[in-house]
Amino acid sequence: MKRFLFYLSFFFFFFQAARAQEPSALLSGHVKDKNGRPIAQAGIYVKHTKFDTITSEDGSYFLHLYPGDYEITCSALGYETQSIKIHVGKGKQQNLSFTLKPDARMALNEVEVIGKSAIKEVRETPYNVVALDAKSLYNSTLDLGHMLDRASGVKIRETGGTGSNMSVFLNGFTGRHVKLFMDGVPMEGFGSAFQLNNIPVNIADRIEVYKGVVPIEFGADAMGGVINIVTNQSANSYLDASYSYGSFNTHKSNISLGHTTPKGLTFQLNAFQNYSDNDYRVFTTVQYPNGNQEDQWVRRFHDTYHNETIMAKIGFVKKPWADRLLLGLTLGQEHADIQHANIMKIVYGQKERRATTILPSLTYEKKDLFVDGLNLRLTANYNSNYNRNIDTAARQYNWLGNSWAKSSKGESGVHTLGEFRNKNASATANLSYRINEMHSFSVSDVIAGYKRQNTDEVAILDPISAADTIKRENRKNIFGASYRFSYKRRWVTSVFMKHYTQNITGPVDTSRTSGTSSYARFDKAYHTTGYGIASTYFLHKHLQLKVSWEKAYRLPTENELFGDGVLETGNASLRAENSYNYNLGLTFNKQLTSDHNLYVDVAGYYRDINDYIRRLIDQRLGGAAYSNHGKVRNVGVDTELRYYYRDIFSLGGNVTYQNMRNKEQLVSENSTQLSNVYDDRVPNVPYFFGNADAAYFIRDFCGKGNVLSLGYSLNFIGQFYLHWESQGDRNTKLELPQQLSHDFNMIYMMKNGRYNIAFEARNFTNEMLYDNYSLQKPGRSFALKLRYFLVKRH
Repeated sequence: MKRFLFYLSFFFFFFQAARAQEPSALLSGHVKDKNGRPIAQAGIYVKHTKFDTITSEDGSYFLHLYPGDYEITCSALGYETQSIKIHVGKGKQQNLSFTLKPDARMALNEVEVIGKSAIKEVRETPYNVVALDAKSLYNSTLDLGHMLDRASGVKIRETGGTGSNMSVFLNGFTGRHVKLFMDGVPMEGFGSAFQLNNIPVNIADRIEVYKGVVPIEFGADAMGGVINIVTNQSANSYLDASYSYGSFNTHKSNISLGHTTPKGLTFQLNAFQNYSDNDYRVFTTVQYPNGNQEDQWVRRFHDTYHNETIMAKIGFVKKPWADRLLLGLTLGQEHADIQHANIMKIVYGQKERRATTILPSLTYEKKDLFVDGLNLRLTANYNSNYNRNIDTAARQYNWLGNSWAKSSKGESGVHTLGEFRNKNASATANLSYRINEMHSFSVSDVIAGYKRQNTDEVAILDPISAADTIKRENRKNIFGASYRFSYKRRWVTSVFMKHYTQNITGPVDTSRTSGTSSYARFDKAYHTTGYGIASTYFLHKHLQLKVSWEKAYRLPTENELFGDGVLETGNASLRAENSYNYNLGLTFNKQLTSDHNLYVDVAGYYRDINDYIRRLIDQRLGGAAYSNHGKVRNVGVDTELRYYYRDIFSLGGNVTYQNMRNKEQLVSENSTQLSNVYDDRVPNVPYFFGNADAAYFIRDFCGKGNVLSLGYSLNFIGQFYLHWESQGDRNTKLELPQQLSHDFNMIYMMKNGRYNIAFEARNFTNEMLYDNYSLQKPGRSFALKLRYFLVKRH
């Protein structure tokens, strides 16, 4: 309760501060073409000021101004620019709408990239990339992870309900194979209190998903690809507040506010919290003290989760010496009960984890630095996150919540009050120079360091093992350089190289005797070079071809090297993965008639991977470990289709099929015995899945400017085996069956979207849904969300 009152007073203070400083007049309106269709991403500029915005999907815009006389200019790609003079009175809301005429002089090779929307600009790069617009989902209760689940080729895997461990599955790769970024800054060291599963979708402007080949600007050692979350970059004043309540006693709230003065001083604040009992029903095996067991429906009883996070930034924008200079601070905390191990038959009743995050950051951007065409971007952050893992109960639980005494402390077999202080630091520098319209160069350098300080109260009381005293450090540097050639923006090609360096220090078990451990310090220095090419060509102004190839490397991460102290064991001797990545894509995007638009994207890929790092589950204790498997090959295709009828109806979907197989012919690298699982599919990996969605909009519903939208989405995953398909009896083999679920939402936006009410029903047919190693996810759930904003975010 005290924490809630603190957040409430904190939000109220900043709300009043922002409101006191912001302009007191509101200008709003719509931008349409001559046929009355809304124009999205049109730019609204106030001449001789720093005020500007862009229109949303329905062509609407909102702009707060000081009272006075202004000239408002509206421009959009493919249309003639229009300017209107207007007087804005104090405390008044005025309407100013534009009807733009097509610009017949514009041809494809004359279009300036600056005139395109950010999402279209990303799609037209040579890389195999899709972009998701987050703004259309601001009224939903989705977090960033579940928003990603709608992207072509992406599947989100999670171990349970709200706050559970979540990993991204992309092009056959999952977990650490896929790198996460926020505004180009790696999220690797952000800590568990600030991850995809607890960040609300309102934080993002869009999400970019790069599959396979990745631009050097990210400095990423990614095998599967990169996901970049782009936050709101608007320089306007705004306030966005929401609260939702849902099944399993789930509460989510979020507040975002920002203000920019006419002199360029800006501040932004995002604060959010999530809470859930996660007490949904599951069908699982109940074990009894006498050794008997029975499969039955039970309710989860030890899975409460909550987190609270504040992100604050202050700095300057649009100054002669900096386009953006921001100092940031992120504070976060979380508490999670741990209900079970990596397999559900091992259940806990008192095991839990806690974590805090303190993350200061710096961002600096300047275009045309010293000379025209020279652009610089610098980012840096330092994260000190504290993790406490508690497992001291000398009890064994079953799924009914009953417990009985056991001979040793620790439900998972390890008595721990483990404390881990993880310290992460990273810095990124991107420098690009555009010689002319055809030629440009870029260099990028990313330095990252990790150090774990291990303090275990149990280890202090008991004899300290060698593993507890050995230092754990990981340092890496990734340098990249690229050359870009552009011919009339119809043919664009990038050639690049990346140099990887990694230094590892950590414990390694040197024992050769089964059931015993003997740890020694392990030091390793590693460096190598990768390279690649990406090219795109517009066969027609509506038809785009993409081809890319890369020799890529993926360095082991901290969790893989040192474990997580809860359910995962590290392996400091892991080797870096390497792969040849091939991509081929074709995109068709055309306005068929004045009312109908069609978008089609087909992308194929081939991955030839060596030293593949595989996550292995201990079936007896439920823990996880990592090892280099050997050779793996993956061939797949992603398809996406979207249709739009004016601003009334939309329909779309995507399907992914892939064939990821074991190509290691021998049992191990030191053996001559042939493997009986050669050419099997890699287990516990979905290979056929997809999504579909539809939305219908009723304009001016019960009032001018009000919109009622009805939405439906379908999620599909085909059957796949949990273990190697060549092992065991086919009739009794563990598998995840085919899964099909349905979601529905109804959103009512009033006063041009200032007041919003949303109702959601997820998995409304109450299907039994599973994920990693048959971990059951929530069944039918409902949620209601209320949202208010002072200025619409763009």
